[in-house]
Amino acid sequence: MFALQSIPGGPELAIGALALLVNLLVLVALLGGGGYFLLRIRSGGSVDERLDRIERKIGRLEAQVEQLQDDD
Repeated sequence: MFALQSIPGGPELAIGALALLVNLLVLVALLGGGGYFLLRIRSGGSVDERLDRIERKIGRLEAQVEQLQDDD
């Protein structure tokens, strides 16, 4: 037979749930930060460099569109 003192009650369960929630938040923050860090590394450089590459790519695409429109 169990002693009544060994069965967790409301306050103990609430503290346990809070501890679990804090641990999950820390885990999600670490995984999210690691994912963000990996994406930054794989993206290839600083924001200015990436924007320059995107602008050049858009310029090439606009030139292709204009050339296609002129051919029609």
